[in-house]
Amino acid sequence: MNLKKADLCYLLLVVFIIAALPFCISAYDRYVWSKKIPRETKVFHLTGHTEKGWVLGEIHALDILMDNLIPKKQTLPVIRVRKGDNVVLKLTSSDVVHGFSLKGFGIFINDGIHPGKPSTVSFVADRSGTFTFACNAICGSHHENMFGTIIVTA
Repeated sequence: MNLKKADLCYLLLVVFIIAALPFCISAYDRYVWSKKIPRETKVFHLTGHTEKGWVLGEIHALDILMDNLIPKKQTLPVIRVRKGDNVVLKLTSSDVVHGFSLKGFGIFINDGIHPGKPSTVSFVADRSGTFTFACNAICGSHHENMFGTIIVTA
């Protein structure tokens, strides 16, 4: 009887560790990023999805499967910053390998944004205007929807 209780305790411990691991990794990731990025920096998360295009925010593969956090209607992301702001874009993919280009600031990611492996780009918004970012890797049948806008105000 004691052996069964011990087995049950070990099983519950293993299940707890497996369930808690993603939350611990996410908390550690946020901690590390908070130390690397200066406080006054504007940080934006963009997630690439073949059918939805660029989505403002972090969307995970499970969210795609459950389809509960992704807007039903596609709205192109608009990022607003002020001239002189330090900007960091944390780019992720929820499905396939995507690329990224922000021509107005000379930013290009050609080697791909892979699912589960975030990429970051940073720049100083040193001029005002409206700038378009897009996926620069053919990623599926809705590739033409993979763009958004950054508006830099004076």
